[in-house]
Amino acid sequence: MAKLTSTFLAASALLVFAHANTVQMNIVRNEAAQEAQLQARQLYNRGLRTRAETVNVELGNALSAGLYFANISVGTPAQQLMVQIDTGSSDVWVPSNSAPICTPTMQSSEGCDGGSFNPGLSSTFENVGQNEFNISYVDGTGSTGDYFQDTFSIGGATIKNFEMGLATQGTIGTGIMGIGYNNSEANVVTGNGTVYANMPFALVDQGLIPTEAYSLWLNDLQSSTGSVLFGGIDTTKYTGTLGSVNVYPSRRNGQVTSFTVAFTLLSATSSSGTDVLTPPDFAVAAILDSGTTITLLPDAVAELVFNELGARYYSKLGATLVPCDLAKSSGTLNYGFGGVGGPVIKVSVSDLVMPLTLTSGRTPTYPNGQAACQLGIQGAGDLPILLGDTFLRSAYAVYDLVNNRIGLGQTVFNVTSSNIVAFASSGASIPSATSAPNEAAVTQTATGNPRVTVDPTATGAETVTYNPTATGLSAAGGFMATATSTKKSAGGHGPEPFAWSRVAIGVVILASMGAGGMFVVL
Repeated sequence: MAKLTSTFLAASALLVFAHANTVQMNIVRNEAAQEAQLQARQLYNRGLRTRAETVNVELGNALSAGLYFANISVGTPAQQLMVQIDTGSSDVWVPSNSAPICTPTMQSSEGCDGGSFNPGLSSTFENVGQNEFNISYVDGTGSTGDYFQDTFSIGGATIKNFEMGLATQGTIGTGIMGIGYNNSEANVVTGNGTVYANMPFALVDQGLIPTEAYSLWLNDLQSSTGSVLFGGIDTTKYTGTLGSVNVYPSRRNGQVTSFTVAFTLLSATSSSGTDVLTPPDFAVAAILDSGTTITLLPDAVAELVFNELGARYYSKLGATLVPCDLAKSSGTLNYGFGGVGGPVIKVSVSDLVMPLTLTSGRTPTYPNGQAACQLGIQGAGDLPILLGDTFLRSAYAVYDLVNNRIGLGQTVFNVTSSNIVAFASSGASIPSATSAPNEAAVTQTATGNPRVTVDPTATGAETVTYNPTATGLSAAGGFMATATSTKKSAGGHGPEPFAWSRVAIGVVILASMGAGGMFVVL
């Protein structure tokens, strides 16, 4: 940038010679020039603050694949790739072009849709951990390979010598951008135990953001894009108060390794009333995880939700089914955190109803003629309580890795304006956030980084029924009225009701990174 000058002083035309060795010049201030210079300096400084304090990344919503992805580039010259964003893991890794899964075969033409990385084409590539990268999942899938350093770019920001995983073998064809705590990196669990600067820490180390924190805005179910903002919050993306709650450590090692918060309330509201589905002393550890497509609730609480909505879980399918007409409901499930006075996030039932298709391309129907969809909630069973994308879409979530705090506000969908407020400094508190006044303490008893995804394909052989009534739940009537508003005659003709041998519905893939690919509950 051209050097700023200081020429806001103008000489008068009159020169007065006081004596032979001195010259006197009468001068006056040029106010217009001074104002122009001040405005230029403000714009310049504002540009520096924007570049140095926040990094805004647009996210794509791949609904059919059950993930949110970001576009990145790796190497010199830059190679373009697409990776899934995951707050529940800590490593950025990309598939290698030499990985068998990225090479189409006679049996499979899928390859790696998000692209693959060719280290031989990058002049800045450096292998820093041959055969040291190893991530495994409970369903038997995983990736192995090397740790490497290279130039990494995202959202207009570039990180030099950034450490990542390069998957040369494995069964996962899309890279993952893990942005959790760096003490949960795969190398800590399956390698030599060393910790490196993962993405939030590398952004700080290279002066791109002031502190290890970011805000997540997934937008609604039908929106094609959302965003993650590193180093700040966007006040236009939420409404009301931004409430702040604690992130709690694991009982196993006393360290904070996942975004575990105190989940203290769930209620249901419809046109016919409101029901509180949790007892007064309810407080459980729940992980806020963008790598999880659905939401896993305590089994007893999930059963009450199913009773409210007329849903039923089918174990052979690994999915919870509801009438598609439930998406027309104006009702909500209301999640509370941190005890009395803590943030409450309302999740519209319409954002919980996910598509379901037959292999023929048709929508399956119940025996009474209603179309069937998946519900984005299941019982957790032995897995931890996971609040995934079917919750996070309704929450503006701020992840503060330094102070171990989470900010939660009611999201505003499809907003196009922006008002970015950067964190003031390293370790500064979440801007505009109010701490929950009566925080309930919980302990995380699970280890590992869970990931649960769902896509519209699976098989099964069950007879499907719909529960049209529920007892003792005043809000259920409002949900049922919506779900049955376009009910067809049970004797009507149409597609064969749930001929499961030909049905493709969402297979739920339970995955977690941990020693030996097992998720451990202590």
